[in-house]
This record gives sequence, structure tokens and C-alpha cells, in this order.
Amino acid sequence: MSKKIISRVKDIMGREGLNMRDLKDRTGLSPVIIMNACSERILYCGLNILQQIATAMNVSIKELFEEIDLSKDAWPKRNIRTKDTSISDVTRQLINLIMKMSSTDKSKLLEKFNDLNKTVSRKSDLANVTTDLIELIMKMTLPERCELLGEFIAYTGQSKRRYSRTPYLRPVHLSISGRVFQANTRDVSRTGVFIEIGTGKHSFAVGDEIIINMEHPDTSKHFKLSGRIKRIAKNGIGIEFDQAI
Repeated sequence: MSKKIISRVKDIMGREGLNMRDLKDRTGLSPVIIMNACSERILYCGLNILQQIATAMNVSIKELFEEIDLSKDAWPKRNIRTKDTSISDVTRQLINLIMKMSSTDKSKLLEKFNDLNKTVSRKSDLANVTTDLIELIMKMTLPERCELLGEFIAYTGQSKRRYSRTPYLRPVHLSISGRVFQANTRDVSRTGVFIEIGTGKHSFAVGDEIIINMEHPDTSKHFKLSGRIKRIAKNGIGIEFDQAI
């Protein structure tokens, strides 16, 4: 029997009028752990952590999550899994970037939070901006999180490539979430490739796994490799290889 675990932590927080900072203060847990408990990654939270969260919100551990049987309908299962994985990957990248930011980047982070936050009376400061922003991210849609991820990568300087890209125009076959596409490469490096997709509607998301069949830029022999979508542009997608070629 196929089952999916759905976190109810965020719903309970809303019911009890708690935000991320409140739960952090009550439990002493880090924002990352609380964020995991609010997502499908609650599966990886230990019993002690779940007990701390449940006690802080005056509920039982069983109320923190729900088991859903997916075996009766395979198609909804595939759709739900793809969407959740995409949101999870993007959110995890955002949280990792936030936690690793320097003091200088934290100042920029504070400016970004106060710009995004629509509540005039609810301004953050350097001491609380990490927790406040994580709470704000949890309320964002997937496209909003993708856009924010791109900005944070620029803030922290992680957009600087270790390997330069070289123009490389070749046909390529892609497999994303079980769907196969034919497209063309625009440029390539040892760690990634930009692929021109066109202007049609595509349900890609940053973090999606991808299988690529293309010519090797050095040997011209066809080979297959895996990677993930690193960024999405109007005319294509940037792919980061799992292993450098």
C-alpha cells in the first residue's frame, strides 16, 4: 500500500495563532528543523523533536501529521509528488543559503524582508531576520520562491561559475518527470548546460531532476547524464550536472 505523510504543523500553528518565531521560542528548535516539520520532511524529524513541537502547541504527536493512501489513484499520486518535491527542493535551497549568509549578506537579507513584508508595523531586525524570512517563505507560492532563490544566489555570490561556459549549439533529448522533450543547447561548461526550450508553457520548476542525452563537447560522442534545473529563463532552462563532465 502506497502512503504519503502530510504535515499538519503549519495548519495547527495557524489555528493557534503561532508564527515561526513563536514556535522557535517555545521549543528551542532551529528554524530549519521547524521548516522541515512543516513540510513532507516531517518524516525525517525524530520522535523527540515531534514531541517538543506537539508539547509546545498542546497537541498529540499524532495530530502533527496525516497519512494519505495513494494506492487507489496512481495519477494524482504522480502529480502531488512532483509538485511537493519541487517546492521542497527550492525551499531547502533557500533555507541553506539563508543559514550560510555572512553579516554583510544578512544586511541585504534584512532589506529584502522589509521590502517583501506587507505589514508596515511588522519590521524585522538583524537578530530575527532569519526566522522572520523563513516564516515569510513558507507563505510564498512556488514561482515566488524560485524568484527569491535567484536573488539570494546573486546576494551570496554563488552565481559565479567555477567553469566558463562555451557556445555549443547541438540537439538534445531531455527527460523530466517522465516526459521526453527535444530541444537545443546554447552553451555548455564542465558543470552545466543552458537549453533553449522555447516560449511554450512548461511545468518545470527549479530543483526538478532531469536526464539529458547529448553529444559530449570534447569527443562528440552521445552520452547520458543526470542533473537538476538550476534556473528558469524566458527562453530556456539552466541545468547543473550531478557530476562534472
